[in-house]
Amino acid sequence: MGPHVDYSRIASAPIVIKDRAWLGFNAIILKGVTIGDGAVVGAGSVVTKDVPDYAVVGGNPDKILKYAK
Repeated sequence: MGPHVDYSRIASAPIVIKDRAWLGFNAIILKGVTIGDGAVVGAGSVVTKDVPDYAVVGGNPDKILKYAK
């Protein structure tokens, strides 16, 4: 690390958070993940894969706990 880091070689991907999604405190969303419409991510969760619409997820790694609709 430091002033001589070549950031062009670091892999990245966008994170998409759709409408009406709720994210709890200290939730970690990894690169390339999409949080669906109306989804809820629990506090302290580590989201490693896409979250479907209206799903409630929590844990490390995330697990679908239930569906809100």
